[in-house]
Amino acid sequence: MTNRTPTPPAPPRLLSPVVVLAALTLAGWLLCVLWPRVLLLLGVTDYGHWFLDSYAILAALDARRLGVDPAQPNLLDVLHRSHAYTDWWFALRWAGLTRENNFAVGCAWVGAFLLAVMLTARPRNYREAGWLLALLLSPPVLLAVNRANNDLVIFVLLAAAGTAAAGAAWGRQLLAVAAVVLATGLKFYPAVAAGAFLWIRPVRRMPVVALLAVLGAGLTLASVWPQLSRGQFFVDSNVHALGAALLWRDLGWTGAATVWLGPVLVLLAAGGLVRGRFTAGLASRGEPSERLLAAMGGIVLLACFMAGLSFAYRWIYALWLGLWLWRRVAEPPASGRQAWTLRLGCGLVLLCCWLDGLFCLVINLRPAAEIAGHLDAIQHVWRLWTQPLHWLLMTLLAGWLLEGAVATLQEWAASRRTG
Repeated sequence: MTNRTPTPPAPPRLLSPVVVLAALTLAGWLLCVLWPRVLLLLGVTDYGHWFLDSYAILAALDARRLGVDPAQPNLLDVLHRSHAYTDWWFALRWAGLTRENNFAVGCAWVGAFLLAVMLTARPRNYREAGWLLALLLSPPVLLAVNRANNDLVIFVLLAAAGTAAAGAAWGRQLLAVAAVVLATGLKFYPAVAAGAFLWIRPVRRMPVVALLAVLGAGLTLASVWPQLSRGQFFVDSNVHALGAALLWRDLGWTGAATVWLGPVLVLLAAGGLVRGRFTAGLASRGEPSERLLAAMGGIVLLACFMAGLSFAYRWIYALWLGLWLWRRVAEPPASGRQAWTLRLGCGLVLLCCWLDGLFCLVINLRPAAEIAGHLDAIQHVWRLWTQPLHWLLMTLLAGWLLEGAVATLQEWAASRRTG
């Protein structure tokens, strides 16, 4: 007989990493409800109301019922905001929703977001759960939850798309295309998520499904294009903002050149990472759904960064990327270069999600007299020091995505030759 090391018993179901993560996340969010000062210290302003962004959509519905043009400043909204999204949101009127239902709507969106994270991430152990908890309690996620921003709805739709697309059945992959189409019709930018269908498997089917996704998202975007101007509004240069435009503004650079300069620089740097084999072999690491979700979230995050300036809640799309990086760091690396880039990426995700909040915490705990009249200058210096970290993460992300796209196309070409 041979002695075998006994397998440690699995933790009780109620103490599984997923359950523990969900419970601690809810506890952290509820802490912010009971002690709103926590949010204020982290720089998240709620204007005295929770679920402000879901309220704006319901106020637009109410304005539409009264015959008021919701594209104009809406007096029914707490902040008098105009409707910044497509007309697709007006379909909610068939459910009879009004501003009186905002608490239920906001809770539903937040709950659906948390459920989507739990179902797609599924931490395998307590270390992974702890890592995800650090991201789920970060200020950008708290901002999205506090405002019940409709990015939470888009996240849920992309979670459904990524999970369905990872299956081999035609029906599931067509459902994934439909989810991306719906997300695009609601908020424009998810059209870029169609690029993640390059990660579809089996690879011989990839061109057909990817083409359907691109056509579906493209036609949907074209149909709502006249409404795109609604979503184009000025975002102040401030903490808790995301976008390449932030650095250009702080450097005093303006003009059309800044629109294409960022993408060109990031693409060239990403190409250098691929040529230097910093990303070699990473496209095939991880489970299919894990890779596809990381790619989908990464593409959306990178596109939003390059497109202009948006609020920090777009960092919610880094959750899948962050988990994919964490798991790759825990695996034996193929080379020292890969190990270095993976660890750097993992650290940058955490820093980008938390640095602005910690900065606000330090500033808000200091006596107001010490920073009176200097806050704008302090923030300007802070952004100049921290924005390069965002650019570095986006460059690494672009390198991983480029490597994955190239590897997929090579795999597809090889399948054609052998088929």
